[in-house]
Amino acid sequence: MASKLVGIVGATGTGKSTSIKHLNPEETYIINVAKKELPFKGSEKLYNVENKNYKEIDDANEITRLLRTISEKAPHIKNIILEDSNYVMGFTMLDKAMEKGYEKFSVMARDTVAMIKTARHLRDDLTVFYFSHPDTIEDGGDIIGYKMKTSGKLIDNQINLEGLFTVVLYTNVEENKDGSVNYEFVTNRYKKIPAKSPDGMFAETKIPNNLQLVVETLNNYYN
Repeated sequence: MASKLVGIVGATGTGKSTSIKHLNPEETYIINVAKKELPFKGSEKLYNVENKNYKEIDDANEITRLLRTISEKAPHIKNIILEDSNYVMGFTMLDKAMEKGYEKFSVMARDTVAMIKTARHLRDDLTVFYFSHPDTIEDGGDIIGYKMKTSGKLIDNQINLEGLFTVVLYTNVEENKDGSVNYEFVTNRYKKIPAKSPDGMFAETKIPNNLQLVVETLNNYYN
């Protein structure tokens, strides 16, 4: 059995990064691609370079090497967060914007797939969370669904990101009549949201946006 890879898809402000706060920082490593602050109190004291559980990297090959290093040399780490992973492609696109030809897209696709494949074949007690923004799928101007965001159609023609994941959870924000808000994960297809997980893994279609709960559910299901 290999490591467990989970996609977490949602727009900014819908609870992706906040869900990290439920994890034990002594067992969690955050790879921050966008290099932005984490949105929960005390995050900088919990996750930093000095604690050896945080690093800011936006290059797919460097991330791939770090994933292998954590798997081989940091047995205390049980959870890895790839925060805002779609920026791996986005930043590469900007860096190579002036290069002519289509080879850069093929290289980008290759490096991204290699990174995700590596995340699926690490130590078997590791769970890797791939955070991504969503992209809309439209037909005649109407939104008919969503998918993980990439850097355009040329990349989409080479990569079906969702096909590399067994579990893909989407964020969902529900506003209550009293003005309060529930931040949730959708675990299986719901309306236009194409979330997915193995049969019987989650008892509910909507769960709290709590990564510790997700880890425990995965471990109970597979063990």
